[in-house]
Amino acid sequence: MYSDFRSLEAISALVNIILGTITLILASRTKTNAWNELFAAKLLGWYFIFLGISSMSTYLQGYELWVGPATYQTAVIPEDTNWLRFNKMAQSVSSSAAVAIMVSIPFFFPYPFLQSDNGQRFTALFILLFTIALSGYSIFFPFEANMVRRGIRVVPIALLGLVYIRFSIKEQKHDSEGARSVSSASALLILAMIGYWLTDWLYWLTSVNTWATSVWVNRIGPDESLTLFFTSLSIVIGVATACLLAMFVFEGLRTRKKGNSVLASLCFGFFIVGIISWIADVSVHDTLKQCMYGICDGLPEEWLIYNTFTNNLAEDLVQPIVLMYVLLNYNLVDTQSDENGSFARAMVIVLVVIASSTVIEMVQSIIPIGEIITSAVLAIGIAAAIGWEKAIMEKFLLRMNSTTTYLDSIGELHDVEFDQPSQRAFITSIITIFVFGFLLSVLNAALRLG
Repeated sequence: MYSDFRSLEAISALVNIILGTITLILASRTKTNAWNELFAAKLLGWYFIFLGISSMSTYLQGYELWVGPATYQTAVIPEDTNWLRFNKMAQSVSSSAAVAIMVSIPFFFPYPFLQSDNGQRFTALFILLFTIALSGYSIFFPFEANMVRRGIRVVPIALLGLVYIRFSIKEQKHDSEGARSVSSASALLILAMIGYWLTDWLYWLTSVNTWATSVWVNRIGPDESLTLFFTSLSIVIGVATACLLAMFVFEGLRTRKKGNSVLASLCFGFFIVGIISWIADVSVHDTLKQCMYGICDGLPEEWLIYNTFTNNLAEDLVQPIVLMYVLLNYNLVDTQSDENGSFARAMVIVLVVIASSTVIEMVQSIIPIGEIITSAVLAIGIAAAIGWEKAIMEKFLLRMNSTTTYLDSIGELHDVEFDQPSQRAFITSIITIFVFGFLLSVLNAALRLG
């Protein structure tokens, strides 16, 4: 039953590509925003697109969701075909580009660390070189390349976490609403970028000695380093968990004084899910050890459904919704004009569709519901989205936030101007990645590189 969630990966991939395209259109029509807001919107647009391509390539490879010690005897491994190798390389290139963009975003938004006229050039060069180098490295050392992609995520998470803590303290100490716009944007980006790992935050903290029997060791061969795997994972998870706990403390203090907020609801939600997940994970430790060191019949179906449910919900539903909320609510793109407003409402419709389909798929995997009923529910969701998209948009934009207004008021935002050559350099780097990725994927399929 849990394998039914596999189709959600394709749906999420298409939605990410659509959202990325709409974001780039809105960014190209935005003329009055601050330089860092506009560039951050472009980065988020390309992040959506490369994330979507990576997810689609992963889906097309045909692997099962869980391939680990508890499923070795039942897992169906796809045949090593040219099509499989093409998608493997496409996934490697696109995920490398997505990670490079993820690392770049916190240098410009919500707090612009890189305030230089050459900032766009530096970013373009970094994204291009990182993607090409890591994609080439993955041909001969796929495991190590994947660990680098995993470990480098600590950079954006750490930067965003420091920004959140600094401006949360400013808000608590000086009661500054402007500081709240910076801290909340940082926290929301953390939850969007790495929230699918934070569903097990308490397990990572308390069960380090049992990681070796966890199904997270899902595709590690006998010649691959467990030390490298756990080092990269523990660093990123440790920093992300520290950020979540900091959010829990600061949002708890703020909620007591000023009431609930979107960020507080998300933070408390992840906190509670992590506790429930810990109970579920600990309950299957004996089975995990048996599967690792002996013979077993696999993990309980209910446990697989629960973990897939929570992880997929965080990755396929929470991530795009939170990123879209940041785009619209923190004034990264202009949605005031009628023409731009129609594109923004299209984003809302797309997200309502994915929300409906995600919830339906998850419920259907647990409760056998007929396809006619699920199709009717999905149709109702789409109809509601089309009819209420304006009301939903108004809810999203009920209270617009601007990080640049506050940063400018405290003298921490400088005047920066990206000239046309630097903008062309950025677009050229993105086009080069697409061409490079396609050609390398074709070569990998034809010549079986590595």
